[in-house]
Amino acid sequence: MIAAWNERIPVPDAAIEEQCRDYVDNLTKPLGSLAEMEVMAVRLAGICGTVKPHDLPKAVVIAAADAAIDSEANVGHGASSYEEALLIAGGVAPVSAVARDIGAAVYLADVGLERDVSGVDGIMVHKWQAGSRRPQTREALSQEACAEAVAFGVQVAMQLAEDGVRLLGLGDIGERADLAALAVTAAFLGPDLAAKIEAAGAGAVGDDWELATREPETVLARYGSASIAMLVGVILGAAASRMAIVIDNAVTGAAALAAVTIAPRAKAYLFSSAAYTNPLQQLQLQQLGLQGYLHYDFTLAQGLGSVLGLSLLDGALDMLNEMKTFGTAGVTVAEDGPGKGRQREEVR
Repeated sequence: MIAAWNERIPVPDAAIEEQCRDYVDNLTKPLGSLAEMEVMAVRLAGICGTVKPHDLPKAVVIAAADAAIDSEANVGHGASSYEEALLIAGGVAPVSAVARDIGAAVYLADVGLERDVSGVDGIMVHKWQAGSRRPQTREALSQEACAEAVAFGVQVAMQLAEDGVRLLGLGDIGERADLAALAVTAAFLGPDLAAKIEAAGAGAVGDDWELATREPETVLARYGSASIAMLVGVILGAAASRMAIVIDNAVTGAAALAAVTIAPRAKAYLFSSAAYTNPLQQLQLQQLGLQGYLHYDFTLAQGLGSVLGLSLLDGALDMLNEMKTFGTAGVTVAEDGPGKGRQREEVR
């Protein structure tokens, strides 16, 4: 059962985190001066189970699916997402360029595009349904399509783990994907939010929010998209494999909320990156206890924000491995202030 995933996800090593925190506090800088960069390093240490993790292989998984294909707004019938998929598959999209620069492999999966990409190199195709319906129908996906998308996401994550990937960025492409993200967020966040979004005609109906805690796969099928379902599977599989996971926009955020509802332990493996003006994404990050760092005002998804987030994690690891401690650098430790007693010459 999908809910059994929580027991498969290990809890990050708190003792290693404390050792890493002590080491970071003894690097040649004012105590706490690198703020969130230090937090990232400590969290990565707990996830990896070593005080100074380094050279962690990276990858990006992009789920592709169109939503609300029965909507009157669907005039292009997947044309824009099809073209976007071709650019990513060809390695010439913005996310491709940034990923290449940081050494992250890009994997694109069609789990629900309205158009056929089966003959295109560079795209994994695992599509049971060519696009999801409007969330208002309460039958966005068939149960089979939803289950297959989740299972496929798990399979992708497990394969990446076998290949040695430790840092994973998530992305998506697809027309009207935010509609599904809005509905899924409403369904998994509880009655107050669900009621407000339902009044706007886009959210979960009645007490379906309660169903999210008992039958999350049913809620994903009713209101979600194949891309969100796949990303839920990726998050569960990656967390179970001790991967750090960087989310991006509101679509990946909806998947993260669903995954954390299914398996609360997965939350410890999630990192954020880009800060969007989208209030839905802001709400998701607040609920997940995360914050966006990069204020670039992106209007493009693809996972570009999460790829840049991977570079932030790289920076945190560089700090951890390239800087010296007061003891190794021969620098006098603090004799007063917050560093007194915490910074010690014997820490090397």
